[in-house]
Amino acid sequence: MTDWNKISPERFEQLCSEIIEIEGFYNIRRMGGSGDRGRDIIANKVSILLYGSKEIQTWVIQCKRYISSNITIENIGSELNKVRMHNPDYYAIFLTNTLKPNVHDWLKGVENQYPFKILIFDIDWLENQLRRQPSLYRRYFENEERNKFVYSIRSTSELQVYTAGKMPSEAVRGTITKWRVELERDTASLNKKIGFFHPEYAGCDHSGIYLSETVQEDFRMISQSNLLIAYLENAEQFGTLTEIMIAYSMNKQIAIFIDSCIQTEITVEQFEDENEWEVNADYYNQIYQKVFKTNHSCPCDLMNEIEPIHLNNYWFMIEFLRLRQPDTFIQMTTQEEAVRDMVKYLKGFTL
Repeated sequence: MTDWNKISPERFEQLCSEIIEIEGFYNIRRMGGSGDRGRDIIANKVSILLYGSKEIQTWVIQCKRYISSNITIENIGSELNKVRMHNPDYYAIFLTNTLKPNVHDWLKGVENQYPFKILIFDIDWLENQLRRQPSLYRRYFENEERNKFVYSIRSTSELQVYTAGKMPSEAVRGTITKWRVELERDTASLNKKIGFFHPEYAGCDHSGIYLSETVQEDFRMISQSNLLIAYLENAEQFGTLTEIMIAYSMNKQIAIFIDSCIQTEITVEQFEDENEWEVNADYYNQIYQKVFKTNHSCPCDLMNEIEPIHLNNYWFMIEFLRLRQPDTFIQMTTQEEAVRDMVKYLKGFTL
C-alpha cells in the first residue's frame, strides 16, 4: 500500500499529469491554485469512432489527495457546478481513498443532470497505475531521479519520432541498433529538429530485465511521439507489430519500411499471357500456400491489388492499415537503403 503522505498535493497533481500522458492524453494543462474554477487539469484525448471518424474529447480532471478525511457530497456538488462553465466531455476525479457509500449513491442519482460524463478513479485504480509503472513509484515516492535525456526530448524537438524494430542483441543500458544510430546522425542536418525515442530494455546490464516496465516505457514513448517509424527486417518481429498497432490505436502517423530480404518468393507469373487477361492458377496457389499459409485456393479481391509489400508474414497488418489508416506510409527497402529511405521520408516533415 502506497504511503500518500510522502507527496504533497502539488506533487500528486504532477503524478496525475504523467499518468494521463501515458494513457494517450495530450495538450495537458495544469490549472491549480486558488480561483481555479473547479479544475486541476484540462486535457484532450482522441477517440476513434468509426472508420475515418474520430472524436476529440475534452477532460477536466481534479486531483484529490485525501489522507485522513474523505470527499463529501458538498465537495463534489460544489465542483460539479464550477465545471459546467468549461463544457467538458468528461469530468474525472483522481482520489487517494474511496467514496463513501452515501456519496457513491448520491452521485449515481445526479449524474444524468450534467451534460458531461462523471468518472471516479479511486485509490485502487491509482495503486494499479503505480504497479504498472514502477518508475513512477520510484520517482515520486522514493525520490529516484528521472531520466533527464528521455524527458527533455519532447519539449526541445519539433518532431518526435519513435523507432519500432528489432531490439539490441545485448541487454546493455543505452544500447541501440546500428540503423537507429545512423538515422539520428543523418537527420541531424535537416531543417526541423527531430527527437527520437528508441526502445530499450528496462533493468538490463545483467541485473535482470523488467519486462512489464519495458513494455510500459515503450507505451509511454509512443504516446509522446508524433510519428512511428518501423523497420521490418525479418519475418518474426512480433514485438514490432505490437508497437505499430499501439501507434494505430493512438492515431499516430505511421511509416513502415519492409526489407526485401523477407519478401516471399513467388516462382510463377501472375498472368497466363502478356495481355494480363487471365490470372495464372499456380500464382493463386503459391500466394495462398506461401503467404496466407493455407492450401485452400480461390480468387479473392486482394489478388487484384497484391503488391510486393504484401508478400511476407505481415500481409494482414499491411492490408488492415491500408484500409483503416490510408495515410500510413509503407515502402519496400533494403538493408543498404533503409536509413536513406527513412531520411527521405522525414524530409517531407521539414519543408
